[in-house]
Amino acid sequence: MSNQAELLKQQARARTAARRLDPSPASVRAKTMPAAKPSVTATQAEINGGESIWGALLGTLIGLALAGAGLAIGIGAIGLAGETKSFWYLSRSAGFVAYLLLWGSVVWGLLLSSKIVKGVVRPPALLDAHQFLSGVGLGFGFFHGLILMGDQYLAFPLAAVLVPFASTYEPLLVAAGQIGLWLSALLIATAYGRRWIGQKVWRWIHYTSFLAYWAVVVHAAALGTESSLLWVQLFYIATGAAVIFLTTYRILSARPKQMPATPKRA
Repeated sequence: MSNQAELLKQQARARTAARRLDPSPASVRAKTMPAAKPSVTATQAEINGGESIWGALLGTLIGLALAGAGLAIGIGAIGLAGETKSFWYLSRSAGFVAYLLLWGSVVWGLLLSSKIVKGVVRPPALLDAHQFLSGVGLGFGFFHGLILMGDQYLAFPLAAVLVPFASTYEPLLVAAGQIGLWLSALLIATAYGRRWIGQKVWRWIHYTSFLAYWAVVVHAAALGTESSLLWVQLFYIATGAAVIFLTTYRILSARPKQMPATPKRA
């Protein structure tokens, strides 16, 4: 009997010592436990809650119309042929517009993911603009290449326009633009199929947007007829610097913040 009473006393003393080490009740300890990391970020949840397909749909339709127009003009279906420089001028202007739209798409995407304009522009509006610019920019890109099929000087066949390294004219630099074009098309396609391929796969594919952008920069700066002009050079520098700044901000803002160390109890 005395042994049992001694055992109960020892257990009571052990519980008292444990409470002295951590005097907070269980309810307080539960509140101070770190919350589980949500599977979807707040920005993503807001996008999912108000996402509109109209930006992507309208941009894709306009892009397809531009690509079809470039093909029709390039093969002479509208009667524009012969000794004319119209193909060359249309291609140059379309290429410049395509670069500007692609840059805008990348910038809007970085503004969305970095949350740098949080509270100023709603994420669904950013996503709509990002997808719209992507679709229209892709259409101008295809127009830029396909219309050269009718140019008497270059006389690009369809394969040289669409297949990387198939061109006999500056194959590496032309391929840079083609790779950027097809990567942009892949990004738009995966945006429509994101719910089937999964968020993780979509995100990894989306990282290729930076490769697409810089490939187009190389293509435009090296082959563009206007690239020797000072204002065009400054334009490429300014737009490229904006992408570098936003990309750096996005990377740094995504790094996990270190929690201050909890002082040890004396």
